[in-house]
Amino acid sequence: LGAPAGTLRQRLWKIRAHQVVLATGAIERPMVFADNDRPGIMLANAARTYVNRYGVRPGNRAVLYTNNDSAYHAAHDLAEAGVRVEAVIDVRPNPTGEGVEAIRQRGIKVLAYHALVGTVGVKRLRGIEVLALNEKGDGFSDDLRRLRCDLLCLSGGWNPTVHLFSQPGGKLNFDELKACFVPGETNEAVIVAGAANGVFSLQGCLAGGAAAG
Repeated sequence: LGAPAGTLRQRLWKIRAHQVVLATGAIERPMVFADNDRPGIMLANAARTYVNRYGVRPGNRAVLYTNNDSAYHAAHDLAEAGVRVEAVIDVRPNPTGEGVEAIRQRGIKVLAYHALVGTVGVKRLRGIEVLALNEKGDGFSDDLRRLRCDLLCLSGGWNPTVHLFSQPGGKLNFDELKACFVPGETNEAVIVAGAANGVFSLQGCLAGGAAAG
C-alpha cells in the first residue's frame, strides 16, 4: 500500500539454513505371502499406533509375523491392551533379546524358523497357515499348521525415510546387514539422525539426536 506506480508490491524471500537436521524416521516393511490383503492384516507398528495413540484394539485374537525384534514390542502392547496374542511367527532360526524373552515370559508362543504361507477367510481374516522351514531355509520340513486369529500384524524390518536427504543430492549407500539404503555423502550442511540414519534402537536414536543437536 502506498507503493509508487509501476513498483512491485510483493516480494519472494529465499531463506536457507546454515545447518539442517533431518529426523524423518523410517517406514516399516511388510511380509509378503499368499492372500496378504485380507481385512484384518496390517503392519505391526500400525497396530501399536491404534492401541497406544487412539486406545483402539484392532482385533481380539492376534498373530504377529516378523523377521526382526520390533514385532515383539507390538505383541507386548497388544497384550497389554487386552488382545489375545496367539503367537509370534519369526523366520529367524534363533531370535533372542529382551523383547523376545519378555514375550515368552508372558506365555506367548514364539514359532522360530517358521513361515506364514497363507491366510483363511473371505470378507475378513479368520486364521493363518504356517509351515516350519527346513535346515537350509529354502523349503519346508513339517506339516501345515493353522492358527485362529482375526488380526495379523506384519513387520519385515524398516526402510529409513531418506527422501528429504536425497532431494538436495545426497547419496545413498546400501547396508547389507540391515537390508536397506542409508544416507551417505552429501555436499549440503545436513545431519541425519535416528531411524532415518539406519539406527533403529531407542537408545541409538536418542544418542544420535543429541549428537546432531
